[in-house]
Amino acid sequence: AVQLFERSLEVAVKGLAVGAGKPGARYLGAAEVRWRFLGGKFYALGTGGTLLFPTTDGTLRPGAFASVGLGVDNAR
Repeated sequence: AVQLFERSLEVAVKGLAVGAGKPGARYLGAAEVRWRFLGGKFYALGTGGTLLFPTTDGTLRPGAFASVGLGVDNAR
């Protein structure tokens, strides 16, 4: 994660790899952006990434997700 512009913008990247470089390897990744405004009391948040869904035959099917939101930071 990194914070920019006097901590008004935060960007975080996450990743996970299982069996990297081998057949059947699994990779997951996600990123999050948080922007604080009005003196840091409020923030807007966006998140997106990949995931794996189990299927009835026992395999994993890749998928993706995304979300957005608004929040209040009572600690400030």
